[in-house]
Amino acid sequence: MNEEDKACIGATLAREGEATGEAAGEPPLAAVIGLGRFGTFWAGMMAEHYRVVGTSRRPVAPLPPGVRQVPLEEALAAPVIFLTVAISAMPGVLRSIAPLLKPGTVVVDTCSVKVYPVRQMEALLPDSVDIIASHPMFGPDSARERQDPLPVILWPVRDRQGRYGELRSVFEGLGLRVVEMSPEEHDQEAAFTQGVTHLVGRVLRAMDLQPSDISTLGYRRLLQVMEQTCNDPLELFRDLQRFNPSTRAMREAFSRAFGQVEELLAPDARPPQGQDQGHDGASEQERPGRDGGELPRQGSS
Repeated sequence: MNEEDKACIGATLAREGEATGEAAGEPPLAAVIGLGRFGTFWAGMMAEHYRVVGTSRRPVAPLPPGVRQVPLEEALAAPVIFLTVAISAMPGVLRSIAPLLKPGTVVVDTCSVKVYPVRQMEALLPDSVDIIASHPMFGPDSARERQDPLPVILWPVRDRQGRYGELRSVFEGLGLRVVEMSPEEHDQEAAFTQGVTHLVGRVLRAMDLQPSDISTLGYRRLLQVMEQTCNDPLELFRDLQRFNPSTRAMREAFSRAFGQVEELLAPDARPPQGQDQGHDGASEQERPGRDGGELPRQGSS
């Protein structure tokens, strides 16, 4: 490489640095694609480290401090791009942004399932783009209520530039607790944590539960689960159940368990032999396992 080539490359890098603000010593630039309820919340959180630009199909106001709405083409010039769109919308969004992404861009999804969006990103994004899978295990409502560090799942899908460690450091600097987990492990675990929580919340909403002057603490907590889960779009609930391959097994286990509890109410039902007794002397059924079998009681091996 001669001196003229080096000077040309240097000038190009300088222009790119000016475009992202790095040449002026400003914070790094990041974009959030999808300024819905969660996207706007996430943009505000990322603005504690980045200069954040965001894009949406409609004007969004008010925006969190440090966040600016721009056209899609301008947002895609950022070196780090967070996708905060619906799971079901991922293929269409990826197809629309793929031709506009610069080589070296890092694309980070925030979907609540992982296997499906990762496969879509690998298939639809150019090889010149790095991919990081993430799932913030919180939202606008739960983030306000939790006192412990908020957990975020993180996994390097394509990390040719070594930017994964940088993003992990950013998240930890924001006070998040990073948990490394493969997409497959995530979906298996999330089906029985997040998936069952949203299922129960929707069931309770279908029952039209209402506050009561004689509410017990347990009942008030059930109402909190209902309100928190149903405050999210119905589209999220559907996508959680449809695009996580492990949620079918969760729903089947839920149905089996409900049937077992119904059987306890039959007139001729007898407590199973050898079961632990509750504090009121009532026998407790063993919980159905994720594979359809029985889970051991506490204290058993």
